[in-house]
Amino acid sequence: MNEENTYPIFLIGLTGSMGCGKSFVGDLFSTLGAWMIDTDQVARHVVAPGSAGLRAVIDHFGISFLEETEHGSPGLDRKKMAAWIFSHPEDRIVLEQMLHSRILLSIRDTLLQAITPLPEGNTRIAILEVPLLFEAGWDRLCDLTINVACGPQQWPRLAARDNMSEQVKHQVMARQLDEEEKNRRAHRIIDNRGSKESTLAQVQSLWSECLLLAHNHRRPLWTDVP
Repeated sequence: MNEENTYPIFLIGLTGSMGCGKSFVGDLFSTLGAWMIDTDQVARHVVAPGSAGLRAVIDHFGISFLEETEHGSPGLDRKKMAAWIFSHPEDRIVLEQMLHSRILLSIRDTLLQAITPLPEGNTRIAILEVPLLFEAGWDRLCDLTINVACGPQQWPRLAARDNMSEQVKHQVMARQLDEEEKNRRAHRIIDNRGSKESTLAQVQSLWSECLLLAHNHRRPLWTDVP
C-alpha cells in the first residue's frame, strides 16, 4: 500500500435495526473517544437550502418538494419526499443514486478534518452510524462493522415511539435486512437487550479491541465516487 495515499484512520461502520439503540451505542463510543459521523446529518447537509444537492433533487422531482424554512431560503420538504419515495421505489433508487456520491464525498471531507489535529503516529477511530450500512453496500468502505441487536424487543420499543406512524415504521423496516442477516454480516455484535450497564460493558470491551486494531493503522479514502 502506498503510504502517501493512506490516512491514519480506523473506520467502523455502526448499524442496527430501527429501535435497537444504535444511536445510544454510538453515544457510548463517542464518550470513549470515537469520532462519530451521523450519516443522516450528512444527508441533511448535502440537501441544505442553496446546496447543489438540493438543486439536483428539485431539478428532477420538481418545486413541489420545496418548503419554506425559518431562514428564508426554500428547503427540501423531507416528509413529503419520504412519503413519495416509500410509495415509488423506482424514484427512491433515483434519489439514492443522486445523493450517495455527494454524501460519501462529504464524509471523506469530515474524516480528513478528524485527523488534522492528530499528533504524528496516532490513529483516529472514526465511526459511521448508518441505518442501511449493508443495504447500501457501505460496509465495504469500513475496517470493522458492528450491528446493534435487540431481538424481539424491537417492536415493543417501536410501539413506544410516537414520532412516526405505524405505516411509516413498517415501510422503514421493509427496506432493512432482518436482524439475523445483519448479525451474520457484521464483524461484531452488541446485544442491547439487557441493561444499559450490560451494553456499556460490551462497548468498553469492544473499544479496547478497536484500540489494538487501530494501532498504527492506515487506510485509503475514496477520492471519487461513481
